[in-house]
Amino acid sequence: MAFNIIALLSPKPGMIDRVEELLKETAIAVKANEPGTLKYQIHRETKGDAPAIIMLEMYKDRASLQAHGTSEDFKNLERAFKKEELLASPMKVLFTKESGGFPSKL
Repeated sequence: MAFNIIALLSPKPGMIDRVEELLKETAIAVKANEPGTLKYQIHRETKGDAPAIIMLEMYKDRASLQAHGTSEDFKNLERAFKKEELLASPMKVLFTKESGGFPSKL
């Protein structure tokens, strides 16, 4: 059964562009190599002194999430975050389920 994840990233001051760049590179690889990753959207907070990155992700099943988390592309992303000291705090991951509203009027 498909499920959603929201990942919250807090880049250090001045590092948001680099974090976004790395995530966009990873998203290209995820789309090409992970058929069980159904959605991998990057959102950037538009207000505040220390904008956050919000990832909206959807996985086909737990095996697809495991494949994502153990992929070389994801490991490279994590290594870059650590080596370049890009994040102010560890990434926070929220497992969510839809509970109302609607996805889009488009």
